[in-house]
Amino acid sequence: MKNVKKWNCILIIFLSIVTISIQSCSKDDDAAGPQPNSNTNTEGNTGTDSGTEGDGGSITLYKVEGDKIVKEKDYKVTGKLLEFQKDTKKHEEIWNLVKKIVPPDYRSRMSEFVIFAGENDGTAGYVVERTQDLSKWQMGIAIDFAYQGGFNARGELAYTIVHEFGHIITLDKVQVDSSISQGDCKNFFTGEGCSRGNSNINKLYQSHWADIWEEFGKVNNQSDAQKFYDKYKERYVTQYASTNPGEDIAEVFATFVTRAGGVNGNSRAEKKVQMMYDNAEMIKLRNYIRGNIAKSSRSFLPLPGSWKNANTFGNKNKTHCSIHKH
Repeated sequence: MKNVKKWNCILIIFLSIVTISIQSCSKDDDAAGPQPNSNTNTEGNTGTDSGTEGDGGSITLYKVEGDKIVKEKDYKVTGKLLEFQKDTKKHEEIWNLVKKIVPPDYRSRMSEFVIFAGENDGTAGYVVERTQDLSKWQMGIAIDFAYQGGFNARGELAYTIVHEFGHIITLDKVQVDSSISQGDCKNFFTGEGCSRGNSNINKLYQSHWADIWEEFGKVNNQSDAQKFYDKYKERYVTQYASTNPGEDIAEVFATFVTRAGGVNGNSRAEKKVQMMYDNAEMIKLRNYIRGNIAKSSRSFLPLPGSWKNANTFGNKNKTHCSIHKH
């Protein structure tokens, strides 16, 4: 009997250690957005004031099938979020804007699309890999954010989608090899895997981050982040871009797309924009997006750096279980 109790005690201790280990990954600040679905290795805010019951801010999960989204699951929600869930016309309106930004051949890399509420933590959108090889991604858009002040008011939603699309095209399997561990990676390690030598994010890192990487490693709080940004401001298109190389390249791509003109000067930030103009694929994407989004009261792109979180910092730490959010 004593042996049974002993083994029960050991088992409890073991399970406790495992639980703590999982939570330390899931509760990374950069992954504190909504829980996309039960299979995602992230933990969302599950407060009842959001009208959700156990699924973070998630409202509806869709499968992406070509040009269409097909409902996979409605999460259990109440109150205002239930109204958002029932208003599928809004879901379709958001998705139609995504289609104007993400070309069909790139859309095939998105296997899932989530409508969620971002009011708890201010998240406007996110992307997260859905396959280990980084070939399929899930995109989430906050419906409350999308209709704040009217659909795509001030172009904020369009900018968010461009930014999140920027994450996918710089972190997918074409750009990053997820089979290479950090210890074996000779290029920039993104968290999802080892960036390929000729990848856009590795080029950005080698040219604009490698020389200050040790100093960046000492950034531990908002005050440190502000000092780091103030010192190297000319390297970044927005303050948010100084969060880490992943956010930097997504912001460079968004600036490249939303700016009507070309490169403005010779600063480090503008050299990053020039890097986009030197890439035929990026130019093609820019032309597709700008050609599809006309400046109007309902659908337009904001001026570069004018989006509401441009002058904030994200969390610098990214791990394999992180959600890239905006």
